[in-house]
Amino acid sequence: MTDSSDFPARWFVVLPDSDEHREVLERVPATARRIASHASGRPWLVGDLPPGQCTTVEAGDVRLVVFGLCPDTTSALTQQLSRVRGVEDLDGLAAALPGSYHLALSVDGRMRVQGTASGLRRVFHTRHGRGTIAADRADVLAALTGAALDEDWLALGMLRFLPHPLADRRTWWRGVGGVPAGSALLWEADGQPRVRRWWTPPAPTRPVAEGAEALREELARAVALRVRHTSPDVRLGCDLSGGMDSTSLCLLADHHGADLVTATLSLSDASSTDAKWADLAAAAMPGLDRFHLGAEDLPACFSGIDGVHPPTDEPSPMPRGRAIFGRVALHYTHHGVGIQLAGHGGDEVVAAPDAYLHELVRRDPRTALHHLRGHRARRRWSKARIARGLLDRSGYQQWLAAEAGLLTAPDEASALFGWSPPVRMPPWASKHAVRVVARALREAAADAHPLATTRGQHAALQRIQGAGYFYRLMCQELGSPHTELPYLDDRVIEACLSVRLADRGTPWRFKPLLTEAMRGIAPAEFLSRTTKDTANLDCFQGLRTHRDRVLEMVDSSPLVQHGLVDAAALRAAVISPHPQRWAALEYTLSCASWRPHTPITISGAPA
Repeated sequence: MTDSSDFPARWFVVLPDSDEHREVLERVPATARRIASHASGRPWLVGDLPPGQCTTVEAGDVRLVVFGLCPDTTSALTQQLSRVRGVEDLDGLAAALPGSYHLALSVDGRMRVQGTASGLRRVFHTRHGRGTIAADRADVLAALTGAALDEDWLALGMLRFLPHPLADRRTWWRGVGGVPAGSALLWEADGQPRVRRWWTPPAPTRPVAEGAEALREELARAVALRVRHTSPDVRLGCDLSGGMDSTSLCLLADHHGADLVTATLSLSDASSTDAKWADLAAAAMPGLDRFHLGAEDLPACFSGIDGVHPPTDEPSPMPRGRAIFGRVALHYTHHGVGIQLAGHGGDEVVAAPDAYLHELVRRDPRTALHHLRGHRARRRWSKARIARGLLDRSGYQQWLAAEAGLLTAPDEASALFGWSPPVRMPPWASKHAVRVVARALREAAADAHPLATTRGQHAALQRIQGAGYFYRLMCQELGSPHTELPYLDDRVIEACLSVRLADRGTPWRFKPLLTEAMRGIAPAEFLSRTTKDTANLDCFQGLRTHRDRVLEMVDSSPLVQHGLVDAAALRAAVISPHPQRWAALEYTLSCASWRPHTPITISGAPA
């Protein structure tokens, strides 16, 4: 039996109905429990999950488990389950339930497990013996099967944008694969697995007024679900940042009668106006239990970057803010908070990427030209670059293969309005790392298909899935209180994607879809906000404060040990960070600071 310290705090594993997986069960720590069994009595789902995060129902030999906050009662789920005759019949239930959850189904010798459309909840799989086992975390499968770390992913992890389908199929562990967001893993009666798409995004045809009504309904339902599932002895927390996304969640939670605790953080940047807008929103919530944390109350960015922290199954996106999030979590816990709502993902779901202009100029030239004027004024695009981007007709495979040859080129070398943002390696990446990434992109391009037929919708879906993958890791590391991200619920995403891209992407209004959805709920003055603060100054100051510790971590990192970076160039970037390369530096430091919880090997040698 494996020591529980080799496993994360929350996980589950899916086992086929077979005796040959006893070796896997012998590696499961003593803290795990049998969540559900097959009709044969053999273990089906094993894991370690907190109370209230798992609902099991049975109807004859059909078994369904919902991992997450389940909106339906057990009796209602049992009634729906009675109509299930095969694993494909789960599609209807999955398309109707609000919230965020994994679903696992066992029926007539077949199995199915799936996550969410955004990828916030994922499924991973690996071969074991003659069968396949699955889990919600890749590192758990690695621990159970002894999988080694895939060295190539140390290089790929430095990309500030990982294009589809690389992030969908591969993981950081050799032999461990991923199920794409919006797809399910199915086992046939003979135990053979296959991946089946169950989720299709809606066509973006609604005008913003109609879409805002749908978003208001779904976002309110998502928040109300969390309010109802907060037990009487704990409270609901929410970040009252002053930003549009998280503040909207606070207002909706208050509207639904939550026993709400909010946190407002003040940045050291004197130009920040977040606190002002937070105060304005708080005035609409009388009696609110609220605490403030100023820059003097918070650790500096990058504090504890080389310390021990909850494990993630990929490099964490939190190296700069880990200590800050931890301090806020302590305050929430002190106030009795058990569930925290966060607005992460709001930017990605309510807006539209620039690529929408590529289709719009062909369908509605007058509107496209109007939008282009606004975007050009804000982004300072040249007319020549705009024309080149609009005239480019390359397909997705061609685009992805071309990006493989532009990894070290300026962003301007890629045409505007491409299928996704330019794919670039940081300037400190070694030639070997660039070759590794270029090869991976070309291999992926050979059979790659876009997520949608138009560039705008593909890029929108890619952004949402990227946010799901990113914040999944954040949730793994945050621990307590349990974090919920309503903007990444499937039903909320569908409401946003159903709105015309031009309405969501207009340069003439700030987040028009969310603004209209919150009209009548948020103060009118709050909805007039057109700015968004950043924490750049705090990040630069924190890096300067902890520079020596960061440099020591860089020198001892696998990136340096395996020749994937030019150590001198990376050290120079840490000492004198360039604003335009800040995101690339953060991704590199994420890879450099990552320490998986389970013992790993790279190419047969200890990591």
